[in-house]
Amino acid sequence: MLKPVKLDIAYRLIGSGPVVLVSSFLRKRPALTPIAWHMPVSDDPPIIALEIWKDHFAHKAILETGDFVVNIPPSGMVEIVRKLGSVSGAEVDKFKKFGLKMECSRKVKSPRLGGAIGILECKLRKDASLLKKYSVILGDVVWAEAEDSAFTDRWLPERSGPRTINHLGGKIFSVPERTAL
Repeated sequence: MLKPVKLDIAYRLIGSGPVVLVSSFLRKRPALTPIAWHMPVSDDPPIIALEIWKDHFAHKAILETGDFVVNIPPSGMVEIVRKLGSVSGAEVDKFKKFGLKMECSRKVKSPRLGGAIGILECKLRKDASLLKKYSVILGDVVWAEAEDSAFTDRWLPERSGPRTINHLGGKIFSVPERTAL
């Protein structure tokens, strides 16, 4: 039997994909924030979209830097992901506070997260209407890599080893354990 779902959480019916940690810089201070609202926009050229609140530290950092990194954390980082979403990057250096390793990216200025199982390095694609109306940031993917034990041409939840962390809403997460064929 179907039941009504409140419209302010209706997005959760389709939005249970992997949480990503977006990194950038704002005046030499690293930004790192968990984002659950993201999607591919195009594969040729590769473009992704992120929804980040316009007053968020990471939003400002991306606009100032002109690039960002989408870091896909492994399932073993679920508690850190939860904590990262509870403090502001404007107030603390999240890399230092949570003992995370910052690494140099290959194609962009923004740092990447050591230990991530997937990386998408992106250059900001400015779209004034999406930014203003919806706080949607577009990025041209200029470099991508993934942990070979966790990804071939898709994520591999049926294998042992690192997996993605999926956001179910609020502070609730899940980890995929198998594929359905």
